[in-house]
Amino acid sequence: MIVIGVVGDIASGKTYVSQVFESLGYRVFNADKIVHAIYRNNNRINLKISKLFKLKLYKKRINLKDLVNLIINSKIKLQLLNKIIHPEVKKKLLIFIKKNKKKKLTILDIPLLLETNFKVFADVIIFIDTKKNDLIKFRKKRKIDTRLVEVLEKFHFDKVVKKEMSDFIIRNSNLKFLKSQIKTIIDTILLDD
Repeated sequence: MIVIGVVGDIASGKTYVSQVFESLGYRVFNADKIVHAIYRNNNRINLKISKLFKLKLYKKRINLKDLVNLIINSKIKLQLLNKIIHPEVKKKLLIFIKKNKKKKLTILDIPLLLETNFKVFADVIIFIDTKKNDLIKFRKKRKIDTRLVEVLEKFHFDKVVKKEMSDFIIRNSNLKFLKSQIKTIIDTILLDD
């Protein structure tokens, strides 16, 4: 099995690219979906976060707006939160890899893949290169708080570094071109295998 890690800036189109892979029949591990499921369903983790940050629980769940407001004001609190969440994501990732070990390709859509110990799970890295104006537009469309982006970007490698660490770069300019780039990368990877 070849594991492809999809990386890029915040709201660069990583999840969209992963969905294109999925539409072509490949399995995708989406860390954001896993994290949201943890907040929705994992009472133990919610309680742990609640106690650490002195946040109220609502029906045994953390209010995500309260959590976002907390980490916007503190890089250290975000680091502490990651220490709780990342091990839970890793457990799910190991299950995903085991379950899909006979597949030719699988995709990892994990923010901070390169910046964390998750990079050891990827054989190939694809960087999604998106113009700054498009990033701003995508972030507004998704209603991502600019203050949150500023805090999260402190944990990201610079775009130049990410490109250097990547095996392929996809230009996120238009849908048709994006899909053709993905198909070319798949053909290249599978031919090299």
